[in-house]
Amino acid sequence: MRSSRRLPFILAAAFLGLLLASSAQARIGNPIKKAKEKLQKATEQNAAPQSPAAQAPEFDDVTVELTNTRIEGIVRSLDKASEAMAGREAVVEKLNRALDEKGKHLEKNGDAIRALQNKRDELITCYHDGYRAATDRKAEEYSKRALTDPALREKFSRAAQEDNAAAARGDSAAIQRLQKTLTSEILPTSEDSAKVRQSCGPMPPPTPAEVKLKQLDAQCADYEEQIRAIDKKVADAQQGELNPQQWGIALERIRAYLAWKQSGSKSAPPFTQQEIDALEKHREKLQAAVK
Repeated sequence: MRSSRRLPFILAAAFLGLLLASSAQARIGNPIKKAKEKLQKATEQNAAPQSPAAQAPEFDDVTVELTNTRIEGIVRSLDKASEAMAGREAVVEKLNRALDEKGKHLEKNGDAIRALQNKRDELITCYHDGYRAATDRKAEEYSKRALTDPALREKFSRAAQEDNAAAARGDSAAIQRLQKTLTSEILPTSEDSAKVRQSCGPMPPPTPAEVKLKQLDAQCADYEEQIRAIDKKVADAQQGELNPQQWGIALERIRAYLAWKQSGSKSAPPFTQQEIDALEKHREKLQAAVK
């Protein structure tokens, strides 16, 4: 009976506690809810993209500010480069066709051409060894005759009397005659060369397939040289007041700006407001010129 009488009192006390808590929250606010709102607001502020002008770029000897004057110079340089580029695509197409033809030619005749080249390499080695052996033999013969052969001494003595003085004065003809006299005794003769070639075998003449390959190589080299010349004109036209490093970075920054504008994104690469104004002023021309 006693606990039954206390139950209404306990329920009333609990209800009163809830009322007091609700009243306190009404006066000071729900602290958990406020913390959530504060965190959400901070996150939204951090996520909000900055304007391009709010991001400060760093300029140095390579990264230069894209002022209006500088942008105008870049546009002029790009126009000149476009003119210099005229004809490059046609030459590249010719080069590609020549390379394709060369590839097909080698696919068909490459093995035969390589076999002939290997044969010639073997013959060159054989000729070299044969000439070296003939030279060694002549040198050995000369060393045996130099002190004992009167005819040889007379030959050298007469050459010295006739040409030494002129050779000392720098007479090229006299020098050549003395050299010929000296080398005639130690270098292989035409008869020696004939024997070497007969022993090794004749050198194969160029085949039509090799002639064709040589012509294709010459064509490719000519087209490549034309392309290099055009590229040099383009590079000279592009540079203007900027050096190659500055030019490259400037173009990359311009491309980044144009891509940002085209994407509609709010997160932009770093630019000053002056740069943005200049880029916007010439954006249409830049879009047409910058690839």
